[in-house]
Amino acid sequence: MNDLTVLYIAGYGRSGSTVLDVLLGGHPRVVSVGELVFLGSDWQSEDRKCACEEPYENCPFWKGLFKDSREVNSLERVVRDIEHRHALPRLLFDAHSEEEKRDYRRRTRKLFKYIAQQGRADLVVDSSKSGRQAAGRFWALKNIAGLDVRVLHLVRDGRAALRSVVEKGSNWALEGHIDEKRWLGTQTTVGWVLANTIAWRLGRSLGSDRYYRVKFEDLLRAPEETLREIGDFVGVGLEPVIQRVARDEVFEVGHNVGGNRIRHRRQIRLEKTDMPNPHPWSDLNSHHQILFAAFGQWLNTALGYEW
Repeated sequence: MNDLTVLYIAGYGRSGSTVLDVLLGGHPRVVSVGELVFLGSDWQSEDRKCACEEPYENCPFWKGLFKDSREVNSLERVVRDIEHRHALPRLLFDAHSEEEKRDYRRRTRKLFKYIAQQGRADLVVDSSKSGRQAAGRFWALKNIAGLDVRVLHLVRDGRAALRSVVEKGSNWALEGHIDEKRWLGTQTTVGWVLANTIAWRLGRSLGSDRYYRVKFEDLLRAPEETLREIGDFVGVGLEPVIQRVARDEVFEVGHNVGGNRIRHRRQIRLEKTDMPNPHPWSDLNSHHQILFAAFGQWLNTALGYEW
């Protein structure tokens, strides 16, 4: 475990984390596994599968992780009790019992050791981000599990993230696992603000050597430069990935958990563009323009997105 590093992609959904996760997984020293926070719940659900389209208990990557369903249930319980947003005050004030922390440490370290061995890698990419169920995840991985965690805060113009959700719907609803929520625009705006605020505040408290912020738009405009910066941050030369992106190659999706539904395409190519979001307000109707201007643009501006 001393040689293992976790690159944690923090932030909010619809910000390109699945694409970046898969790109990084194209490096021989890196294994990308998607949104690990959902592993337990997905494993228990009959209609949710690994990105390879196999049920987790049959997947060649994951099937050796758990002995029985009780281990799956235990991982799901301990993750929910420590990493969920409702547990964030207890986590930050170190209010969990020693027994709870030992259980979390044991199960989490076992999980990451298994992933590293299966992927024959010393860098694991976990793109669970910082939504409701994973608000405290990177903090717990570092401060309770004792893992070497580097937080990559991936941000996207909140207006583009909002437009993506209200036009297309949430990923889980699109995949048929839940009914679409009411007030989707309001929930998305609030969720975007909370997730990015948590990622920013907690991430920066770890120090500049463990927190780095990247714009998804920069990855689309200047992928080679952006990937080089990420490699410098995490201490892995990403030239093999950079060269493949420069050649416009496709990247195979591995055995990712959760994430954007594009993971089911099995192959992903980075779609470069010089102008990812030239007219951000025009893509929203008047209701969502007012909503985001009132509640989200203050953070959008702080993250470097002009009015």
